[in-house]
Amino acid sequence: MTDRNEIQKDLEQKLAKGETALNKLKAKMEEAGDDASQEMKDAVAAAERTLDKGKGKLNAMAEATDEEFEKMWADTKDAWQDMSAGVERGWNKLSDRVKSFFA
Repeated sequence: MTDRNEIQKDLEQKLAKGETALNKLKAKMEEAGDDASQEMKDAVAAAERTLDKGKGKLNAMAEATDEEFEKMWADTKDAWQDMSAGVERGWNKLSDRVKSFFA
């Protein structure tokens, strides 16, 4: 059996890192006020949805029995990589203007 506690801790750390980055982006948008474009607002909204999805998955895994956890982890490994890749693709699609704003 995979070490459940290590997996959950790792996922919690990844979600916390994502939440910290998202909070920084939100703060920059607040500073920008009316200068924040719709593209920036859409990017933040998409990041929030992805983060919420990850938190939901982690909560479900935390409540699962050991047997259910093993199955969920097998399914989640690929989904987690897909979700991370999706975030990366979303970032890459943002314009250079938006990226420089967040830098």
